[in-house]
Amino acid sequence: MRRSPLIASALLAAAAPLAAQDAADSPPPACPDGRIAVIFIDNHSIFDTTDPDLDPRLSWIYRTANALHVRTRESVIRRELLVRPGDCYDPALLEESERLLRAHDFLSHVDVYGIRQPNGDWHVIADTQDEWSTRLDLRVKLQDGLAFDGVRLREANLLGTGRAVELFYLVRDANRDYGVSYATRQLAGSRWDLFTTAGRTRAGLFARETVEYPFVGERGRWAARQAVRWQDRFFDYVVDDAGREMHLLLPVRDKGVDLSLVHRVGQPGRMTLFGAALSFVELAYPKGIAGIERTGDDYDDLAPPDPALVVPIATQMHALRDLRLLLLLGQRRVAWVQREGLDAMRGEQDVRLGSEIDVAVGRSLPGAGREQDLIASLGAYAAAEMGDLILAGRTRLDGRRDIGSAPGSRPWNDLLVDADLLAYWKPAGSTRHTLVLRAAATGGWETRTPFQLSLGGDLGVRGYDRGRFPGGRRVLFTLEDRVYFGWPFRDALDLGGTAFIDVGRVWPGDAPFGVDSGWRAAAGLGLRGAFPAGGRTTYRLDLALPLERRAGLRDLRVVISVGELLGLGAEDRRIRLGEIRQAGVAADLFHFPE
Repeated sequence: MRRSPLIASALLAAAAPLAAQDAADSPPPACPDGRIAVIFIDNHSIFDTTDPDLDPRLSWIYRTANALHVRTRESVIRRELLVRPGDCYDPALLEESERLLRAHDFLSHVDVYGIRQPNGDWHVIADTQDEWSTRLDLRVKLQDGLAFDGVRLREANLLGTGRAVELFYLVRDANRDYGVSYATRQLAGSRWDLFTTAGRTRAGLFARETVEYPFVGERGRWAARQAVRWQDRFFDYVVDDAGREMHLLLPVRDKGVDLSLVHRVGQPGRMTLFGAALSFVELAYPKGIAGIERTGDDYDDLAPPDPALVVPIATQMHALRDLRLLLLLGQRRVAWVQREGLDAMRGEQDVRLGSEIDVAVGRSLPGAGREQDLIASLGAYAAAEMGDLILAGRTRLDGRRDIGSAPGSRPWNDLLVDADLLAYWKPAGSTRHTLVLRAAATGGWETRTPFQLSLGGDLGVRGYDRGRFPGGRRVLFTLEDRVYFGWPFRDALDLGGTAFIDVGRVWPGDAPFGVDSGWRAAAGLGLRGAFPAGGRTTYRLDLALPLERRAGLRDLRVVISVGELLGLGAEDRRIRLGEIRQAGVAADLFHFPE
């Protein structure tokens, strides 16, 4: 990030009396590298209008953006710092503080550094710049004309407090969701996080609430979480009837409560983790088989299904009601590097190199549920940097074993596997191109709770609608060239483009109504933008077309997204696989904010 030495010197001079007062109030500790005398927060709005390098012709843009934006409060930034005046100077803690601040998506640039003084003390500056925090995510699609598919309106930094508020209305296949969410990473001025959301679906109500204390940097030793969820929804089974989609809607009620505590030991970056979780899960089908309804593309036009179509769904209507005690174990060998131009065009991004593995194993408590089972969940991550190439792989395996199952039956069921490999390559000498390769595989075996994949959609082969080619096992490959244009208005915003090709295939597996799609492909072009210049949130408009002999303009799909759908920094939007994972524990507690 750009530093202004003159400004920093002037601000530090003004803060010198505070440093003197700190020194008078407490004796200096024994610090071989000196102590921190004062910490100054230099928090800029969207644009730093004092920067002489900004294009003066765009001054009206800078002033307008700053006037419409409420700058992040100094107290929000100060709370994330791992150092205080009087502490011994430790560069590693400054780096950790930078990563904590970059975990907030409303900051586009973060730089925490020290300036040594003649007397051996240090002045620390936290230099930050805000990102545009009001985000409108408008969902539209081309389907016999332009159709409205939903909208999200999110303020990620309400009045500069770091709190996020969101209103949403989403038409996501069978589930028309609308509601409100609220989140803060500094609950009541602490390091506790709060996430809440509530609203309605076509099937009923949903509400989720999470309070957690995440590991604070690489040196944090404890993490804890409490989470509650209630969700009424339709599970949408797609029937591919000679190229025409039919949908069978199964009402599902998912309830759960999690309490977990994790501790880690070892040196920063080389940690062993262990903990425990108490998890209550209830999965029910309020109306049973009689509640299944059939519809076409219009989800408001419901009718009773053909009784023969209900039979395959009945095999995935296993009800659950269990209270489980789980043990959590993990191993972590990581180092962090900061890179630009991966999931954002010029934005800074922390990349975790090394390896991690986490395991959750537990069983139902006797007499506390409908049946007895054993739960196992395994997660692994590995990443390496080799010259201009970054490789990262992730995998997750979940399963449930019935205790006391009948002889001859298959005791393990609901086996879900999800794995993906990402590769970023920035050709030597090129500052504008980033090639991204994705290879992903997902599948379910012996599924007794609702499960069905599809090949199409925003995370699949993008030239096809979300429900095309249902199945139980899937592989996907994507090659994407992300280009940064460098014009126009380079100082105000980043603008770029992309060209991509998706290839994939789905197999029936044991999912109801699964098909063998054969190999399918789609290609597309898109625009990418970030505001302000150097921002870490990308806005995308993509056009994708199936690579089929008879494909025409009416088959063109429009994909609008806020944030990258694919990449290390992408949100986890694999909804179909993630909605009913049987472990139901705080796997994210194993990780520093990424």
